[in-house]
Formats: sequence, C-alpha cells, structure tokens
Amino acid sequence: MPLSDLFKKSSKPEPPKRPPQEEVFGSPALQKNRAEAATEVMRIFDRHFRTPEGIHPGNVLSAAAWLAGTSLYRSFGYPQSPEPGTVMLSEKANQEFPKLLDLFTYYMLQGGTQIKPEQFILQTPDAFKPQKTILQIQEAHQDDYNAIMKRHNLDYLDGARAGVIVCSMLFNYHCVKRQDLDPRLGAGMIAMGIVTGAKTAPMPLKPESPAPPPAQSETLQNNQVAEVIKSIATNSIDGTGNRLILGEGMTPMQVALASGGKYILVHPAAVKQLQQRNIDPFLIYESALRMEMESRISHIELVGGHVEQFVEAWNGRQHHQAPIHVRQVLWLVEHAKAFGYERNGDSWILKQ
Repeated sequence: MPLSDLFKKSSKPEPPKRPPQEEVFGSPALQKNRAEAATEVMRIFDRHFRTPEGIHPGNVLSAAAWLAGTSLYRSFGYPQSPEPGTVMLSEKANQEFPKLLDLFTYYMLQGGTQIKPEQFILQTPDAFKPQKTILQIQEAHQDDYNAIMKRHNLDYLDGARAGVIVCSMLFNYHCVKRQDLDPRLGAGMIAMGIVTGAKTAPMPLKPESPAPPPAQSETLQNNQVAEVIKSIATNSIDGTGNRLILGEGMTPMQVALASGGKYILVHPAAVKQLQQRNIDPFLIYESALRMEMESRISHIELVGGHVEQFVEAWNGRQHHQAPIHVRQVLWLVEHAKAFGYERNGDSWILKQ
C-alpha cells in the first residue's frame, strides 16, 4: 500500500469537526506538563541521534513524528493486537489526525512560519529519508517516550500532543534556524510521520512492574522533589552584600571573598544524588537565581567570561549540554527581564 493511502478517509463524507481550543490546549498546568515532557523527549533525541557529523534531520523529524503518531494510535484503545507494522485505516485516526496537524501548524505559526497543509511537500528526497524504520524507532525509543509521558501525568492523547511540541521544536531548529531543509519538506515529513504512526500497529511496549496510580503518587513525588531542590538551593547561597557573582567553578566564591558579594556553590553530593534520580542539577542553580532575583538583589555579575561569547557559542544548540555557569547566563538572558533586570555588558542591574 502506498503511503499516500494513509491519508485516505473512510466512506463517511462528513469532514471531522475541529474541537474548541480549550479542548486541545487544556489547563495551564496541563500545558506545562506537556511542554516539560517535550523537553525531556528532546534530550532523548540529543543523546541518540547526534553523531560527529551532526544530526540527520530526516532521522530526527521522522522519529519524533512517528512517536507522536504512535501515542495517538494507542489512545484509540483498539481491542485487538495486530502484527506490528499492520496498517489500520480507522475513522478514529481520520478524526484525530487533523487535530494534531492543526496543533502543529499553530506552533509553526507561533514560531513565525506560515505554511498551509496543501503546501507541504510529501515526497521526501533520498538525502533526507530516515535511515531507520518506524518499527526500529518504536523498539528503541517508545518505552522511554511513554515513561516520560507517565511521569508528567499525560495519557496517550496528551502524549501525542506533547509529541507535536517536540516536532515543532525540531522543525524550528532544522528548518528555520539551521535551514537544513525546506520548511515545506520538513512540515511534510512531520505530517506523514504522524499519520503513519497513527495508522500503523506498533511494536508492543515492554511490560512494567506494578506501580501506584500516577495522578496522586507522582504529583506528590514532584512536589517533594521541588521542595528538596528549593532547600538545597537555599543552603547553596553564601556570602554577603547586594550583588550575586556567577562564573566557572570556584571563581565566584574567590571573587566574593576578596571583594564582597554572594555566590552559589552546590555540594557535589547533592548534584550526584539528583543525577542518580535523573533530575537535572541545574534546577538547583535556577532556583537559587530565582530566589535572589525575587529578593531584589541589585546586581548580578558574570566573572571570567563574557555573556555575548556564551550566547554566540550556544546559539541553536541544546542548552542543557552547556556547563552550569554558561547555562546560568543563558537562563538570565532569557528570563532576567521578567524579574525587572536590565543587562549591561556582563552584568544585570535591577531597574529602579
């Protein structure tokens, strides 16, 4: 069966009704969960799809779209378990796929790209074709993908919507920022990938050990983690004065002790414990920065480096791979203004 057949609808003539926006986007808390889950999925792609030559855009765009479509497929709750790879042409997929496509075009527009679905390029040139099949991608990554969605209290349908966020992030990176391929082609690959995943019986998920219902237990766990991070951040701020010094390693402490100021120094044991639980230690530094800015510290200063150099070096790259002191700077570049700070060279000054 040619791939174009996957776009064919059932015999019912009525077009699917589009849902109201609140049905798709949900509450602010739900939107936040989907965005955070999408960020975690991006880390999977960065770990497994990056090579010394870079990231092959066809591989990563197709993989993201397949996983989003596969999550949509599972949301249908088919009673049967057909052979993996079997094409399932269902009315459910015909109704739900356009909603995900609408969501993707919405995120594209938010990123400054306006392409109508009829402008998508659906025939992929050989140079951009994925080097793995949908079943290989599912076998390698769907268990991690679904585990991330569960951690963020997302069912299969919202897992698909979070997957669309991943697709839009990758589209923006490869088709807009880096211009690795024509945006119309990138959008077409994502659309084809989602509909293929939504209409193809997937590889079975690996069995899980029994766990308590996620809605309460995971929420409690997340709250406990947030409190632990806040406590560590509070105890990691030292020094005196009305300026906060940032920099690599022990440099901020040395400068603060010599000329006054506060600094953030996190105990290595705390960092190791968070890493063992797959929690990003940078959350401690972010929490400390937030606390100092909310307390209206007047001056934040970078020593031993230059803001513009960090911004230029990490433009278009995954910020979570940067050293901690660089991530602090990149975070401030993005968020300091919202706290009432204005950048002046390598410093941020609280506006009066």
